[in-house]
Amino acid sequence: MTGTPLRCHLLIGPPGSGKTTLAHQLAPLLQGADGGPGLVLSTDVIRAELFGDAGVQGPWDEVRTVLLQRLQTAVTAGRPVIIDATNARRPWRLLYTQQLQLPQPVEWIGWWLTTPLEQCKAWALRRDRPVPEAVIEEFHASLDNRFFRPDRAEGFAVIVALNPGAGEGSDDDLRGRLAALDGRIRNALNRQRAVTPQLHRYSRLLDLERLLFLLRLLTSFNGLDDSDPGTAPELLKICNPPPQGDVAERAAAYLVSWKDVHGGNSDGYGDVAAIRADLAWLEANGYTRLDWQSDQPIDLGSAGPPEGSTVNGGHPALASTEVFRRVFTLLRHVLKYPFDAPEAASDREASEPEPSAPAPPRANRARRANTEFGPFYRHLIDNLQEIEGSYRPDQEAALRYDIEHVLTPYGFLPTVKGKGRPHSRRQGYAIGTALLSADQLLQVHAQLKASQDRLSDQSQKPLLLILEERLQRAGILSADGNPDRLRQPRRALAHRSYTEEKPGTLSSLELSPRVERAIRDRRRVWLRHTPDVVDEQRRKRGDDGSFRAWPLQLIFHNISWYLAFETVAIGRNDGLGLIRVLRLDRLVLTKEDGNVRRSSEQEHAWALERLERLMDVCGGVYFGETIEDQLAVMGPLLGRTVKPPYQVLRFSCTPGVFNLIRETPRRLPLEHIAFSSAIPGDGIKDPGTRCILPPNPAGDSHPYPVEYRLPSWTLERDWDLRNWLFRWGAGIRIEQPTELREKQVQEARAVMELYQPRQGN
Repeated sequence: MTGTPLRCHLLIGPPGSGKTTLAHQLAPLLQGADGGPGLVLSTDVIRAELFGDAGVQGPWDEVRTVLLQRLQTAVTAGRPVIIDATNARRPWRLLYTQQLQLPQPVEWIGWWLTTPLEQCKAWALRRDRPVPEAVIEEFHASLDNRFFRPDRAEGFAVIVALNPGAGEGSDDDLRGRLAALDGRIRNALNRQRAVTPQLHRYSRLLDLERLLFLLRLLTSFNGLDDSDPGTAPELLKICNPPPQGDVAERAAAYLVSWKDVHGGNSDGYGDVAAIRADLAWLEANGYTRLDWQSDQPIDLGSAGPPEGSTVNGGHPALASTEVFRRVFTLLRHVLKYPFDAPEAASDREASEPEPSAPAPPRANRARRANTEFGPFYRHLIDNLQEIEGSYRPDQEAALRYDIEHVLTPYGFLPTVKGKGRPHSRRQGYAIGTALLSADQLLQVHAQLKASQDRLSDQSQKPLLLILEERLQRAGILSADGNPDRLRQPRRALAHRSYTEEKPGTLSSLELSPRVERAIRDRRRVWLRHTPDVVDEQRRKRGDDGSFRAWPLQLIFHNISWYLAFETVAIGRNDGLGLIRVLRLDRLVLTKEDGNVRRSSEQEHAWALERLERLMDVCGGVYFGETIEDQLAVMGPLLGRTVKPPYQVLRFSCTPGVFNLIRETPRRLPLEHIAFSSAIPGDGIKDPGTRCILPPNPAGDSHPYPVEYRLPSWTLERDWDLRNWLFRWGAGIRIEQPTELREKQVQEARAVMELYQPRQGN
């Protein structure tokens, strides 16, 4: 067997273009190793053999298996082959030129029949087996696509364009074209070596397109998550039922069927092992990582193409290591920062008139770069030029060419409507930073909007405005700020905040961001509580009631926003201060305490842990007035044996109230709660959640006891607890502590007195 490539021929054209006639004209003009003619392999003939009629499509896998077996046999025997099929889509052509492992090197010649569409339709009518016009039109359009039409880059040694409709393709014409092949191939190789000095792992078009479409898939369907309501319906349109397995296995199934990939019949892109390697390469180069450093160059890994990926033909422009690095540096930037563009660039690009004259030669376009390309291209070069392998300052023409011939055709940049040119910015969310789908982003938008509108959280307004602008730019949100009906939020906030946006307080838009920054930076501040009255003596001493504090967290509780903070410890060796929570509209930030910060993150984390524990055991946001009492309830966390200042709140309930109270066991830690067990025959089921108290004696109007173990200060002074207890009215009977019971009685008597008839009326 010789190492010289065997020359085989792939016919390309829509139905009715004259392929079969050409195949039978070519066969006797070719000569195999045994001196015999070329072998014509026709998919129509194989269908007739398998299914009894060429018009029966049948399973393509069966047709392909027979065709490839015969191709392998012919190549082994050194017999040139002519494939007679439409080969109208790029993956169908790549099957032969780059996907197959043949027994000896093959040099593919592509014969592209450019027969006009109307001529194809006319000739198709003469056939015994009619072909629907829609099929002819679809295949003709696919072959006429500016970016994905037949090309030497697909691995062909040369493409021979032939128009039988214009009388081309006589025997003499074909002999002349065959005789000229050696010279054309030699010239093409010389040109290729001049512009592609060094190949790499993605030099084959098959590998390059698989990588590009994988990126598109990951960008369009973040995580390939078929449980996400925002992407699941579109994923189901590609594969139903959804594929199983890891990301590589699912991506392979989607790429094979995705209509955005050359019409959705792209078996060559579904190599799971290759996709798994692609995913690893994308992660290593920062495409799918959030911790990626933006100045890192593209790392191609191995110097050359993988073993077994040899191509005896052309390569795409990106086969050059230099071109690949600059284009994928640009692509990574576009995917990471989809809205990175100067504001003026987008408007000017969109309104720039389309030139009416044909495009000038490349040299002329390069000379016009400075006046025509605008700030967008210079902006990108400025942002990328520090990255090794990116664009040089004088490569604006190359940048524009790459955007128009790579980013736009493969769907990474949309085009200006009606003009076919790319917008200056990508409309959508970015791979790597795309933590949420479009549908989920709308849910976040709804919650942010509700947080501002209903909870009066003005600190979210800047973020909300940015999110709305970008969602509108992406076409996800309408100009009035509302999603379409199918994307209306499924959750809403019924509560409204009573916190007013009072100037000078932490509820104002000016001061709220400052306190958030103080929390983030663990910075100490001076606060003043506005309801506090400062006596005259303190005022004379210059004491306006301000105190130093470490802000910890903003909390929405019941109907208002609060700030949780730790007061600065005075005279304590452990440095621990009192944890307090006060309403934002009653707190004034008098000043930031210089640049004083916590000495370590651990101090801040420990204060937050104390805050969480206090909210847990108190059931509200009033935490008492002494540090020692607060530390006493931290016993489990501090390892202390000090008895915490807990008291038992006991009350008995009517059946209706007991049912409601028992449904909310998370008001306090479970170990601080005890419920009555069920009474046989009363219809109330015993869920077994801390239902350990015996019911009250039979005949009691309030048969169900409940006990809460609470800090003493909560029982004595927490308004939240009293409001919650007293709202049940006669539905509960407080039994312990007696002080709280007496308070309930006083409240009831005061209400009754309001309605007692006055003397003299």
